[in-house]
Amino acid sequence: MALPRITESIIRAGATPESFRRGEEYYQDGMVSNTAIQGTLLSGECAGTYAPYYRVQVELDEAGIAGASCTCLYEYSGYCKHIVALLLAYLHHPKTFAARKAPAELLTDLDHDDLVAILTRLVQEQPELSDRIEALTSVPSKSRKRRKKVNIEVYRRHIIGIVHSLDGMRMSEAYWHVGGLANQLREVQQSAVKFLDAGDAETALEILLVLLEEASRAIEYIDDSNGELGGYVGDLGTSLAEAILSLELSQVERAKLTGRLEKLIRYAGDYGMEGNLYIAVQAAKFGWDEISKEMAPLRRAESTFDEDDEAEDWEEDEDWDEEDKLDSSEWDWQGVAGFGDLTEAKLNVLERQGRTEEYLALCKREERHLRYALKLCDLKQVADAVKYAKKHLTSAEETLQVAQRLREKRLVVEAIEVGEHGLKLMGPKAGLGEWLGPVEEAQGRTKQALAAWLAALPEHPTLGTYKTIKRLAESGWKRLRPEVMAKLRKSYDKQVLAEVFLLEEEWDEAIKVAEGREVWYPVVETVADGVIRHRPEWVVRVSLKHAERLMTEVKSKNYPIAAAWLKRAKQAYKLLGKMDEWKSYLAKTKEKYKRRPALQAQLARL
Repeated sequence: MALPRITESIIRAGATPESFRRGEEYYQDGMVSNTAIQGTLLSGECAGTYAPYYRVQVELDEAGIAGASCTCLYEYSGYCKHIVALLLAYLHHPKTFAARKAPAELLTDLDHDDLVAILTRLVQEQPELSDRIEALTSVPSKSRKRRKKVNIEVYRRHIIGIVHSLDGMRMSEAYWHVGGLANQLREVQQSAVKFLDAGDAETALEILLVLLEEASRAIEYIDDSNGELGGYVGDLGTSLAEAILSLELSQVERAKLTGRLEKLIRYAGDYGMEGNLYIAVQAAKFGWDEISKEMAPLRRAESTFDEDDEAEDWEEDEDWDEEDKLDSSEWDWQGVAGFGDLTEAKLNVLERQGRTEEYLALCKREERHLRYALKLCDLKQVADAVKYAKKHLTSAEETLQVAQRLREKRLVVEAIEVGEHGLKLMGPKAGLGEWLGPVEEAQGRTKQALAAWLAALPEHPTLGTYKTIKRLAESGWKRLRPEVMAKLRKSYDKQVLAEVFLLEEEWDEAIKVAEGREVWYPVVETVADGVIRHRPEWVVRVSLKHAERLMTEVKSKNYPIAAAWLKRAKQAYKLLGKMDEWKSYLAKTKEKYKRRPALQAQLARL
């Protein structure tokens, strides 16, 4: 496949203005290294604020950027600055990316003996790969049936290798890689799910129990201040419950499994990692029996874990008996949401096993209306699905899922019917409105498309939504605009409001937004860039104000930002025909801060 042409506008479209600006600085400062391209995958390392570097990957396809990931902790919308920096490096210097063959291309001409020889060499050089290879080759697949019993200890060694993968790092460095470690554990969990899908619930359960045991232990030597490891451990409850519910267990086996789980959860709970693990205990105790809603476990009343018994707790006791079982007084049996959902686990098992009638019956009994409606869609009972969704679903977000499922099945009319009903319901409507608007317009239903976009605007205002509403309103725009602007003014984020005023060439209104109280400085940057040719005097004033504030603080990380403001001031001075004044200001600034080499380096570029 010919690689697509990446442009700066494509990169900007995927990032916030702030992320793009910071990523551009990282690229210009040479913080991207070890770049490579393998097939359609770009990779590299970018220097980090809290770690020596972050690993960045970008997947390309015919349409451009298919996906991107970074090991940093960026949790906001769009690409982080490290992804932006890698993309800019590829845009401007693609030939510096080391060309590596894609795995399929690399191995396609090798015969069986060649592959064996290569793998043998790799395992000799890196013995830990042996466990990884054995684990991978034991997982069932469509093309490969498992031929022998799985050695669970292989998985244990592989998991231990993952949780110890940060051992060689400084604690301050390892802290930023816990999320990546948790993702590797999730890959092992997915292997267990594949065994479950293949009907081998026994192996799936053993892998999950080892995961719970070894991942919980890791909390003793991993800095999990952000809760990424603990969050992962606490989310194992549903998968454990599904594996347990897929087995036929005797009362003795249930009792023994319950005791093992309670010991593991007691340990995890002492570190605040219990999450939804309690539903695994419910599954072990009660199986498919109905449980009174008052009997769902919330938490242990108080910890009885004794550090002296730690090693004993981790040993699998083949002679487990009632003495090892936790006293029921240690558990607070209350029906409180948020600590796991055994019904969801049961539904997942029934769906996996194709037990449709039981699935629908459980949905109705437990009032799982969304899952019931979605299953009707899958069963092609379209009229019933639409009727049920309109009668029982209570939020726009739920109706969106049903509408999307109907559209996937090319039932556009029915999808629109459910979507329009959802706009009348309670709860957030942005997702539904943004999905429904284009669907309505494609059917020539301009009025309905306009209503969908108007429903989305208050919760998720964007310049694109504003433009779409203006276009759809046509002759009614003059009457509608005050309503739209009122919604934008109510938004806490003034970025879009500023962009709208710039679009409409209302320069002074945009400046008022930038001068408002507690406005984020990216908004001021946007306005300054937008009005520079029309209000250069204001741009000089505001640019110098922000630059001087940043230069006064002795923080070198702020100097590139200060330099960006000074660059705007220079451009505005030029538009005013006052370059002599700019040169004088710059000379005085260099003299004033002559003892700050980092700042001088930035000023020299001006």
